[in-house]
Amino acid sequence: MFDKITIRAAVSDDESVHLARLHRLHVWTNESGTLSEYRSSEYSKLTGVEVRIVRGKVTIKTSLHKFWNERSFGKLRNDNMFTISEAKAAFEMLLFENGLTAYKTRVVQFELGLNLNVSYDPLSFIELVKYISLRDKIMFIDANYRINRQKTTLKHKDIRKYFKIYDKGWEMMDKKRIPAKPIDGEALKILRVETVYKRHNERADSFFSDQNINRLVKWFYVDWKDLFFMRTVRADKGARKSEIERAELIINMGAEEYLEKAKSELEEGLITPKQYRTIREFVRDYEDSHARFKTIISPQEKEYKELLSKQYNIAKQ
Repeated sequence: MFDKITIRAAVSDDESVHLARLHRLHVWTNESGTLSEYRSSEYSKLTGVEVRIVRGKVTIKTSLHKFWNERSFGKLRNDNMFTISEAKAAFEMLLFENGLTAYKTRVVQFELGLNLNVSYDPLSFIELVKYISLRDKIMFIDANYRINRQKTTLKHKDIRKYFKIYDKGWEMMDKKRIPAKPIDGEALKILRVETVYKRHNERADSFFSDQNINRLVKWFYVDWKDLFFMRTVRADKGARKSEIERAELIINMGAEEYLEKAKSELEEGLITPKQYRTIREFVRDYEDSHARFKTIISPQEKEYKELLSKQYNIAKQ
């Protein structure tokens, strides 16, 4: 379940030189020609491990998932299953190879995620997603991707935890990690969900304790099981189109939010007082009349929840 992770530790001059040789780091100097830091070279693209050493502190960034696959199968990929026990083994391997110890190493950023091999185009899942866990955790289209290939919650610098959902198969083709036209003629249909923790600071031995990992994994599932998909409405015979549209807005927005939206539109002159009154009365009476409207759950939502539960139970081992 673990993917990207960033760790930091204090290192001596001799350890810095050793790490620089191990990772083929570039030496950066200041204007006077004195060594200022070591930075990763093109070699990091082959190993998947990015290293920087500044003033006696080494920062290592990698994908534990890719690191494990590269060491196990010789391929820098993270599109297969990656269990918690494998992640722990990969982290121990990462520390050992770099001569670091868990109690002297800090975990400063990490990601938890799952790959879901879906039967529909991942784009059709993403475009239906509206928010996660709570209504204030709205999923926005990521402007750095093609429309509906990735959505995230707010992720500005002051937020320590955010969520993202994206088309993993498309991302792999976009980064040229798999052929644009797969051999079997069908693109990979992988929906990826991730929780990203930023600005973390915890000792690695505490971080990878069973108690902490179990807590993180549990909360991952609690958050993602409540991913909300847009739903449609089927009404009893005789219901007007406008009533069906209002019922869908209540289901997908919530009654209070829908009413607040209508109030704002009235104040901005987008709807008339009569239209606002109609909406207000519909919302007021919906509790008694909702039986006339049947909520339709999309096949994407049904498949997502089934796959999430299945993959989670495998990955947490």
